[in-house]
Amino acid sequence: MNTIFKKKKGAMIVFVAPVVILFCLIIAAPLIESAMMSFTEWDGVNEAAFIGLDNYKKLFGSRDLAVSLRNSILFSVVLTVCQVGLGTFLAYVITNFEFRSKIFFRNVYFFPVLLSVSVVAQLWISIYNGDFGLINQLSKTFGSDWQQNWLNEPVRGIIAIALAESWKGVGYHMLIIYAAMRNVPSVYYEASYIDGANKKQQFFNITLPLSASTIKVCVVMCITYGFRAFEMIFLMTGGGPGNFSHTLPIMMYSALFKLQKYGYGSAIAIVIVVICVGLMMIINKATARLDEQY
Repeated sequence: MNTIFKKKKGAMIVFVAPVVILFCLIIAAPLIESAMMSFTEWDGVNEAAFIGLDNYKKLFGSRDLAVSLRNSILFSVVLTVCQVGLGTFLAYVITNFEFRSKIFFRNVYFFPVLLSVSVVAQLWISIYNGDFGLINQLSKTFGSDWQQNWLNEPVRGIIAIALAESWKGVGYHMLIIYAAMRNVPSVYYEASYIDGANKKQQFFNITLPLSASTIKVCVVMCITYGFRAFEMIFLMTGGGPGNFSHTLPIMMYSALFKLQKYGYGSAIAIVIVVICVGLMMIINKATARLDEQY
């Protein structure tokens, strides 16, 4: 690689330069500007005033921060368990078992990914409705008095939204993991079959380890998305009632577009970036041996 780079250095720089420039314009420059703005107080009209760490002090002293962090953690956990767990299971079934209409079911599992967020949100709002929602109506059908206001509870509400988000995205992760499982060389399965391994042993000793790096990517995506989740939460509850379903992006949106406190909103944005990058680094460090072993 070093020899090729030395010989084709000019060509490689030409091909890499557009990506670097786009990254700087779309990612790096706005992030630096937000970091600078987080130390100011600005209403979008008057001149920005430097206030140091006051925005961060206000954020870490806010009562909404603890609720937002709790909701983000819950959202991330539910999203990871459902999307990665169920996606791995579905990918394994489609890869290793022969049945009719396999392609049809694979497309059905992926179909919710193609739906817009607003459509999925309205669908699940109807399902969760306390008066005529599908879940409560099924409970009545079976003669039970168990009724829930799913989206109006502090913890149950954010879990309900996370389940709706999981239903929409499970097909995406299933497809990624399915591609990884399909790339496992068949000679490993043939050798294990000769040694007398069953399907369960093949899954835990061949399929899962050789797909671990791809599954890790899906886990990172789900966990970091849990701290960036906005659209589904905003469309289904708007962050309410009260602050029951508040997350850091909802706090940022309220600060920017409702209160016109752009410096405070930028401080929240920087905290979100730091949390996501930190989690990604921790996960990569904790699972580095998976990439080295296989």
